Formats: sequence, C-alpha cells, structure tokens
Amino acid sequence: YMLFRLVTAVQYASIWFFSMAIYYMVLCIMKTYLAFGYRRREEKGLSYELQCYQRTAGMLFILNIPMGGMIVLMVQTNSGFSYPGYLIYLSALYTFYMMALSIVNLVKFRKMGSPILSAAKVLNFVSAMMSVLGLQTAMIARFSSRGEDYRKVMNAITGGAVFFMVMVMVAVMMVRSLKIKKEVEVNEEIRK
Repeated sequence: YMLFRLVTAVQYASIWFFSMAIYYMVLCIMKTYLAFGYRRREEKGLSYELQCYQRTAGMLFILNIPMGGMIVLMVQTNSGFSYPGYLIYLSALYTFYMMALSIVNLVKFRKMGSPILSAAKVLNFVSAMMSVLGLQTAMIARFSSRGEDYRKVMNAITGGAVFFMVMVMVAVMMVRSLKIKKEVEVNEEIRK
C-alpha cells in the first residue's frame, strides 16, 4: 500500500499521497522492527524488550510528523477520502471494529507484561485513530450539507485530537519504560 501511494504521489505530483506514503512507510518499519524484536526477546531478556519499547516510542514520535503533515494538508486543502456507493458503510463498519479491537487489545496486552506486544498494540491503536479520521472526512464529504468550513473545523478538531493523543501515548510509553527499567534494576540488586 505504501508503494502504491508513493507511485501515485509521483504520478499525480500529490503532496497528500506522498505524506500518506511516508506515514505507511514509517508504520511498516516500526511493525517490522517489533516483529524482529519479538523473535529475539527470549534470548535477550526483558531489558531488550524495554529497549524495543523505548525505540518504538521514539519512532512513534517521528511517525507523528507525517501524521501531522497529513492532518494539516487535510485541513488546509480540504483533502480527504471518498468511497463510492455502499463502500463507505463497509469502511465505517471495518473502522469501528478495528478501533474497538485495538482498544481491547491495548488493555489486554498491557496486562500481559510484554513491552514489545504492548508497543505493537499501541501502533494498532494509532493506525485505528488515523482510520477514524479518514472515515470522518469521507462521511462529512458524503453526508454533510454544511459546507467546506464545517469540514475544515471538524477535521482540525479530530486531527488535533489524534495528534495530541499520539504525543500523550509517546510520553506514557517513555515514562512506563523507565519505570519498568527501574523496577528491574531494583529487583536485580535485591537478588544480589
């Protein structure tokens, strides 16, 4: 999908498609990194998992840059998504299902105690939030008769909320990883 967006960005000279390609590229890199980290977690231990968790938080901060660019472009150029026919209803169903599933998994996997799995579920939640933003643009374009100013305001509010929530999640991930790291160090000292 990232390659498709990159090709269409070049073909149509579209900054919008280019920002989407960058977003999906960074997301793909992050998920690949976590997949490789998960395979090595047993031999490297909890400190390695925490390191992966912290790096994911840093990369999520970097991911927020193209996300912010997409949100600004969406608001300034009144860009967005559109779905033909009944496809918008299927998209809405899928988006709401993914959002609910990502919230459930975010809570469930945090309790499991694996920082790598928790980081993967954070990425799924961020992706679901961006899907909700995209769905909102499509639904407003399709069903709203309030005009472009309304669309800009709603996209700015929702986009700002998504951007802010990702920044909060990055901060929580960093604090949580430092807290767990400190607990591990204290437990190691007690064992000695």
